[in-house]
Amino acid sequence: MRSNGTRPSRSRSALSRVRLLPLAIGSAGYVALMAFLLLMPYDVAGGVLVAHVLALITIPMLLRLNRGEEDRRVRPIILVALVAKLLGTLLRYGVLLNVYGEGDALQYDQVGAGFAEFFRQGDFSVDLGQQIVGTAFIELVTGIVYTVIGSTKLGGFLVFSWLGFWGLYLFYRAFRLACPTGDRRRYVLLLFFLPSMLFWPSSIGKEAWMTLALGAFAYGVARLVTHRRLGLVWIALGTLGTAMVRPHVTLVAVASLMVSYLLSGTKATSYARPLSKMAGIVALVAVFAFALGAVEDYFHLDEEKSLEEVLDNTQERTSKGGSEFDASAVRSPAQLPWGVFSVIFRPLPFEAGNVQAFVASMEGLFLLVLLARNWRRLGNYFPRRRTPYLTFAATYILLFAIAFSNLSNFGILARQRTQLFPFLLVALAVPLVRRNRAQGPPRQITSAKTQVTPAARRFQASV
Repeated sequence: MRSNGTRPSRSRSALSRVRLLPLAIGSAGYVALMAFLLLMPYDVAGGVLVAHVLALITIPMLLRLNRGEEDRRVRPIILVALVAKLLGTLLRYGVLLNVYGEGDALQYDQVGAGFAEFFRQGDFSVDLGQQIVGTAFIELVTGIVYTVIGSTKLGGFLVFSWLGFWGLYLFYRAFRLACPTGDRRRYVLLLFFLPSMLFWPSSIGKEAWMTLALGAFAYGVARLVTHRRLGLVWIALGTLGTAMVRPHVTLVAVASLMVSYLLSGTKATSYARPLSKMAGIVALVAVFAFALGAVEDYFHLDEEKSLEEVLDNTQERTSKGGSEFDASAVRSPAQLPWGVFSVIFRPLPFEAGNVQAFVASMEGLFLLVLLARNWRRLGNYFPRRRTPYLTFAATYILLFAIAFSNLSNFGILARQRTQLFPFLLVALAVPLVRRNRAQGPPRQITSAKTQVTPAARRFQASV
């Protein structure tokens, strides 16, 4: 009888050991793989260490920041997106080294490693050899990163990709604040898992930095238009960050903010509100003047060099490299529709000349079909006074498409429009609009899962 009583407990113990076996095997394999990688040169071993440090920093931060997320479906998606970003970084690293064999990231790595040697010795009098805005700034940032983590190419890729990840997170936070009734799950899935966003801003380079800076700018705009604190601080950080790399994109962002701010409604409940809006307009004009001056310096615009010459030179310089096409430069209103279409959706599948271009064409076709199937959402996307952030995003898309319609290389265009997609994807996640003639104006269709609770609203305001 006693032996019969012990059989169930022994069976449960054996079953528990069987269940733990895959975990033990997986852990042992992981430890063995890490030990093997750590024995490799520091260019790889340092990257492995950096990946673990970044994970230890990022996961607790995400858990803390997502505590106020009322849509529980979004919380695990953002954590999975962090893993996806790591895989995208490894893919970008492998493709650049084994397929392309050359690229801007390798130049940033080489120059940054040289800067880091001087920085570690306390010598900060490095010669950039050119104006700091643009390439030299990314080289300088790479040198600062390598001073901290050591000269590891893989580690540098991971750090810049990590910065790009936080830029995407700021875009999501901006959408959550400015469009509280929007489809957050859809926006998160598209924003973090779109192939271009996983691949291009995942290496040492301008794309990752611009994703971070534009995310900060968008988050500042969302806080400003929802009357939360520190909006102007975030806008200032985003303005400075973008101006140090691509001041023409800064000009597009600031001009878009000015349009949305001027079109936004003002509830004149007191004399202070109109005065504060006037002060905001004056501040934006000052920021716009700063961005305009940065563009003039960056492109060396003066009496001898006009903007039209700069655009023509851009079109000529980008019409090389094996992925060139006839650019649809927007020089008149009649050219606007095709120019906007080209910037957002090309190359088309029959225009793709290599694997990378074909992937980009499939992505563009996917977005085109998705926009067509969700055309009802667009009725709530176009500029309107009660949603200034949507006005900002729509204006940014239009101005960006005009500014970059001169590019005549599909590879360059695919990289550059990662600065556009976070704003375009808003159109696929805004709430639906249903018109009811008996009730008058259109009303939004809101899922109960995305309604903002008072507790969540207090948490959002605090952070």
